[in-house]
Amino acid sequence: MNQNYIDTVRLLLAIAPAVFESGRFAMKGGTALNLFVQEMPRLSVDIDLVFVDHRLDRETALQVIASELAAVQATLALRGYRAHLPANAQGDDVKLVVSNGAAQVKVEVNVVFRGTALPAERRSLVGSGQSLFTTDLAVPVLATAELYGSKLVAAMDRQHPRDIFDV
Repeated sequence: MNQNYIDTVRLLLAIAPAVFESGRFAMKGGTALNLFVQEMPRLSVDIDLVFVDHRLDRETALQVIASELAAVQATLALRGYRAHLPANAQGDDVKLVVSNGAAQVKVEVNVVFRGTALPAERRSLVGSGQSLFTTDLAVPVLATAELYGSKLVAAMDRQHPRDIFDV
């Protein structure tokens, strides 16, 4: 297996507890499928998030998301990671880039789809991941139906081979 991939997954597993500490996010996307649902059939190493609170209006939700990511950034910086929040064109801080010198992980919140239709599920790292990385980690992940539903939307929207493979 590619050493860069291994280093990146190790970084992802190391920073995930800080990302999910507040309880405001759940994991979605290819990494959720490939590390927490399926037995690692595809290399995917970013953290795609959904903001689980659907009660807040967009502006308030964006403020909370930015605040949460800033808190994660501060926590990770104290732990020795390089973490920065690149502002997007709209000025919304919805992405965090974390590195440790050997690898880099992008943490990104989807601000279009906020909230979940079904309760998020706490899922452990798949067995092959536990064996390979000699660790276990449980994180909130979108419910399986919602996880695959969002992947179907991505597959139809982007028509990228990775999305089609995931579904």
